[in-house]
Amino acid sequence: MAYALFDQTKPDPATQAGTAFGTSTRENLLAIRDAVCLGVMPGFNFSTSGGTASQPGTIYFKKSTEWLKIVLTWGTVGGENGNVTVAVYSYSSNSGGAYDTIGTETNTYDSDGNCTATTWS
Repeated sequence: MAYALFDQTKPDPATQAGTAFGTSTRENLLAIRDAVCLGVMPGFNFSTSGGTASQPGTIYFKKSTEWLKIVLTWGTVGGENGNVTVAVYSYSSNSGGAYDTIGTETNTYDSDGNCTATTWS
């Protein structure tokens, strides 16, 4: 059996009924599960912009016109030095023409650089 990739056009109640609708739903949920566990979604290309190779300012995941963007703020002093302190996640459906914010992650570190807390807003 071939692996079923995520298909954003399904399930489609206008063209699928009964078991076909259920099968499409199950296959998409399994693909989402795999993407969450692996941290990758087939078809999305990774790139960075700004910052340095080891501390990029922005990370992109792009598939056609759908773009996910993560803008990173890096700590510079104490336990935060060299660690991401803020990450702002956004989604664009028009190749980066406009973004909707998904959420903001803020990380706190102890003096040894260990992450001690993460909050989402």
